[in-house]
Amino acid sequence: MGRVLLEAGMRKLLIRSAPLLAVWCGWLCFSMPAWAAENCHTPEPQELIRWYHQQYPHQPLRYSAESSLIYHPIEVLQTLRPRINWIGLAWLSPEWGALFAADCQGRPLAAVSVGAVGKIMAGPELPALGQTVMFIYVDKETADCVHDSADMVTVKDGKIITLWSHAYRQGMNLGARGHPPTAFITHNYTLAFGDGGRSLLVSGMIRQYPFRKDGSQSPTPEASRVLPQENYRWDAKHLRYVAQHDYPQTPACVPVSLQGSK
Repeated sequence: MGRVLLEAGMRKLLIRSAPLLAVWCGWLCFSMPAWAAENCHTPEPQELIRWYHQQYPHQPLRYSAESSLIYHPIEVLQTLRPRINWIGLAWLSPEWGALFAADCQGRPLAAVSVGAVGKIMAGPELPALGQTVMFIYVDKETADCVHDSADMVTVKDGKIITLWSHAYRQGMNLGARGHPPTAFITHNYTLAFGDGGRSLLVSGMIRQYPFRKDGSQSPTPEASRVLPQENYRWDAKHLRYVAQHDYPQTPACVPVSLQGSK
């Protein structure tokens, strides 16, 4: 499970993958201070959906009206500076979801259509923007793969803007098509913020776990590989974290084997 640590003045967020059977919900936990001083009213999902359709008629939600009453747990996080009630929705399909920002009275302020939102957590405070928010959502899912994205966002000028985004493989079964999987591969990332939130260091590792003959997954990896560290710096002019080098994003659900690596 994930956790937040305070070490040497840098806040570290450890994002770890879960077995594919656990899919996209409930696999990340964290401990953060309470940012809001009051309990905000959280609108019902159907209220948010109606508001979204009125505000963004040309950017439809990824969901089915027939199954829109079927929800996974709704994620909510309240921030104090600025005071916003962040609400993450996830519908029946893992690729259906949305992130909303509302005031404490329950009035929506902005929204984005994304995959199913699995977790929302506080990000660093940044000059001129205040408290940012990080959230995890499903970017792509197949029968053998769950590919997620971790995004940092805030509200500016009535819109949710993305300050940083990073894709990763939550879990993927390996093996010949039409046969039981032989192994399971995951990505684990640690995010470390420094310099008052203006620097971001990303460390990662890939691990591969074999499946036993009885079909169960071994808890011990058979191979692993440390990924190159990624360094980002806050660009106040463009309101984004800028990569210090070219860091290719992980292709969604492309088979990769670590056999022979340790």
